[in-house]
Amino acid sequence: MFFKTKENSKAQVTTKQALRHMLVFQLKLAADAFRDLLMSPVSVIVFIADAVREPTLENSWYLRLMLMGRKSDRLINLFDEHRDAGHFTVDQAVDELELLVRRKHEVRKTR
Repeated sequence: MFFKTKENSKAQVTTKQALRHMLVFQLKLAADAFRDLLMSPVSVIVFIADAVREPTLENSWYLRLMLMGRKSDRLINLFDEHRDAGHFTVDQAVDELELLVRRKHEVRKTR
């Protein structure tokens, strides 16, 4: 789940792998915390607005915020629940960034 190995593998976790995983997890925790800090006051505001507006379900700002929260949950993918679910995740962004950095590093080595 957290490391790419076969089901019955006897592979051991290296310090480098564990460190990378921990750093990505910290990044995702920070993104999750930032999202929560942002959504907390916004949820109160849109709830009050919906209470005053009395919209239909389709026009509820509060329910739209909840749907946006679900999407951000899949994007952050804090506990690797959505890695292979067809959603773009922070994990993929980190993988792509890491690949880009490695390529740049290789280009510098060849010069």
